[in-house]
Amino acid sequence: MLLKFNQQKAYVKPNSLRLASWGLAAISLFPSFGYAQAWDEKFYNPKPAKDDVILPMPCDGSLVMKKVFTPTNKPLDDVKIILGSNQKELGFAEYATPNYIAGSFSDSGKERYYLIGKYEITALQYQSVMNDTCPKPKINLSFPITDISWFDAVAFTDKYNRWLIENAAKLNEKGLPNGYVRLPSNTEWEYAARGGAKVTESEFRESRFPMTSNVESYAWFSGSKSANGKLQLIGRLEPNPLDLYDILGNVHEMMFDSFKMNKLDRYHGQQGGIIVRGGSYLTPESSITSYFRIEKPFYDDKTAYKSKDVGIRLVYTTNVMSSNEKIKELEKEWNELGNETNNNQNGNVVNELEKITKQVEDEKTKQELNQLNILLRSANQARDEQRDRSIQSALQLGAFLCANVSDLHSKYEYNNNLYETMVNEVCDANETNTLNDDNMCSKVKLENLKQVVDESKSARDFILKYYSDTIVNTASNYEKKTINDQSKSTQFILENSGKANMSDYLALYFKHINEYIESGKVERTAWLQTCNEIKGNKR
Repeated sequence: MLLKFNQQKAYVKPNSLRLASWGLAAISLFPSFGYAQAWDEKFYNPKPAKDDVILPMPCDGSLVMKKVFTPTNKPLDDVKIILGSNQKELGFAEYATPNYIAGSFSDSGKERYYLIGKYEITALQYQSVMNDTCPKPKINLSFPITDISWFDAVAFTDKYNRWLIENAAKLNEKGLPNGYVRLPSNTEWEYAARGGAKVTESEFRESRFPMTSNVESYAWFSGSKSANGKLQLIGRLEPNPLDLYDILGNVHEMMFDSFKMNKLDRYHGQQGGIIVRGGSYLTPESSITSYFRIEKPFYDDKTAYKSKDVGIRLVYTTNVMSSNEKIKELEKEWNELGNETNNNQNGNVVNELEKITKQVEDEKTKQELNQLNILLRSANQARDEQRDRSIQSALQLGAFLCANVSDLHSKYEYNNNLYETMVNEVCDANETNTLNDDNMCSKVKLENLKQVVDESKSARDFILKYYSDTIVNTASNYEKKTINDQSKSTQFILENSGKANMSDYLALYFKHINEYIESGKVERTAWLQTCNEIKGNKR
């Protein structure tokens, strides 16, 4: 298809992928592609999946991306995550550091997400944007592009974004949100590399994402059992939990933001050189981790830094303040941050402080009160975020205990039925004392079986009591609305971290909490019965 560029003037809203005119001078920015055949999928997506998101590229090409969901709904929601490693070696570069992440887009009010490349950018994709003529798709162009500088990478994203703007109709046909491509930030990359919301909190903190086999099944690294010193084609190994290929190994991937050192609980203030992540086909296996990151210079001996084992992977995001409506929404949400919602005997301290501030005439005092107001709201916000995380953990625990107590009840019933059958139907009570200890109906064997029954009952009753305690404690420590507000987020965490089988138990736990809040009655027997019913329905 011959691409035609609109020469008429048009206003382009920030972040909007709509038809725009770049004038005659802009034509030189884009290759004169002429007619091109659509690429065969094997050149850009060797492992297709149903949830792939496909962005169009010049030369009738394609770029495959994956949605990276974050447990956030509102624009100012974000999730606290820990980046880096707990090891002290090279701690100034890689030590565990708190950070926050949120997605750019949302589908019908669902959890927010950003998009990241399923594969590293290939030579074919790079040439389709940067060359004057369309490259012919062939297998040797399906290697990751290397030997490009950070500035080349940014120029590539700039030129690609301009093409997307000119060809916005292609995106609209696919129902994609307005946005743009760029290199990933350090936080975006590591969150996705670790598996994002698809893994549990403990799995997220492991040195590598969950692997069902050896590292060489997931990453290309140095040595004869893996890459053997050679760059490899994209998508030949197993993906991480987000279906991302070669996120570890093959080529280092450049970040958008610059390198910062670690200063125990935060990043140091000095901005450094280029961050490259993930390791490459020349990296030792021991360094192929989710936290491994290296600083490279922007310039190497008067020229921009390039390397044969450094490439790129793109993200697709958008502006924060993309419209007047969005700004108003952000302003409203920001003003609500840290405001106390519960009425108590002291009233709403934030609102009372604002009233006092308005009555003060001295400008210096007013500024100090405003600063105090911000500090108070910030403290309230941190408290609320910690509270919400605690509730989510309590709810996940409640769902697990409900499932666990039903498992233990099944074991108790099995053991008890076996004991009753042996005593009442199989064994003769008159002969029990005379039988050899090895006989199934001997007194010793029956006493051992009775002990197993008692132990299984005690284990079930202990977990049932623990389950009941969590209901009472959760209902006592938090308001009903505050608990129920975490329903959707907790459900999302369970479903996306491989615990979808817990969803029914979570819904039942919510029901039990709300029933207890309404009645004040501890209904252990009824709670046990309904947990058992869910287990029965899953058989």
